[in-house]
Amino acid sequence: MDNNKTSIETELKKLNSNFNTLNKIMSNFLVLALDSSTFKKKTNDEIKKIMPQINETLKSIHENIYD
Repeated sequence: MDNNKTSIETELKKLNSNFNTLNKIMSNFLVLALDSSTFKKKTNDEIKKIMPQINETLKSIHENIYD
């Protein structure tokens, strides 16, 4: 019985990790999807200039999800 319980706990931990990874991917995708038209209109140099702000937005999203 304990072996089965340990096995289930291990699988649940794996699932939790997978969901956390999926949440990170989807939060990044959400920002990119919302700003995709903005990126299409900008040059590479313009994108480089706005990336620090986008990175701060992503950091805030991650902190709110995982804290």
